[in-house]
Amino acid sequence: MILIIGFGSLMSCYGISQQSTRNIEIFNPFIVRFKGCRGFNTIECHYMDIGKSFYPEGVQVSIDEVIDKSRDTIECLAYYVKDKTLQKIAKREGYPIELMKRIRTSLNNYNKKSIVQDGKRELAEFLWTFYPEQDISANCHKKIQKYRKKLGEQFDTINANSYVPHPVKVICKQKKRIVFGLISIRTDIGAKKGYYNDIRLMTILEAIHSENPPRSTYFLECILGGVHGINIRDLLSGMDINNGEMNRYLINLKENIKEEWNNTKNWNFHGNNLRANLERSGLLEYFPELSMEF
Repeated sequence: MILIIGFGSLMSCYGISQQSTRNIEIFNPFIVRFKGCRGFNTIECHYMDIGKSFYPEGVQVSIDEVIDKSRDTIECLAYYVKDKTLQKIAKREGYPIELMKRIRTSLNNYNKKSIVQDGKRELAEFLWTFYPEQDISANCHKKIQKYRKKLGEQFDTINANSYVPHPVKVICKQKKRIVFGLISIRTDIGAKKGYYNDIRLMTILEAIHSENPPRSTYFLECILGGVHGINIRDLLSGMDINNGEMNRYLINLKENIKEEWNNTKNWNFHGNNLRANLERSGLLEYFPELSMEF
């Protein structure tokens, strides 16, 4: 099983059920919090991306815990998928095919040669070894940059127009141990040899006014993560709810919230109080009219 971290459209069942991941099965979902920021990237199509302040060590949180009002953290949806399903995630995220093949080969060779305490290392734990952990003077951004540069030098299959898998470490309360997972970050942050480049992140309002706005359902796929109690105020804060343009991106919001909730009854982590989840997420704060519905 592989732990996947969704911080954009992969935060909701509605979003997961799009494109190549339409029929994947997910297991043991939970909320995880990281230090960092997210927003729409400035590349064509404008999908969600992670900013340069991202710190790849997170912690599981419950819907009963208070939100972090500092706006220095992001909450994501974490869940496990079967190992064979990773290829569908990779296709959706646009990981270079050759990159994934070479990572797999290197992982197999590593496990044949190395003796590790818990036996063979999983893919995310193996990729974690690419971070310069010994460089205590490097801040989180420099570590991300060095990881990307090392990955590019090792496999030479990273291009400047795709997401690549980044390993994260999560203190997982479910299993009472540290687990490793994968999160997707665009190559423009720490890409290949020109690894000092960084993208500027946009708000939803800036994205829809850009030359190539995101597809009309994308923002909805992201904010429906709020149905599960995930704090998404950082995404909502950039929108103008009084602007009629947003209607295109929020078609049938109430109906989609109900559908998301009904389709995830087996997601035990989010409890059985939809209204409490919507309050925690920020959705009721930005859409007070929904209070009459839930």
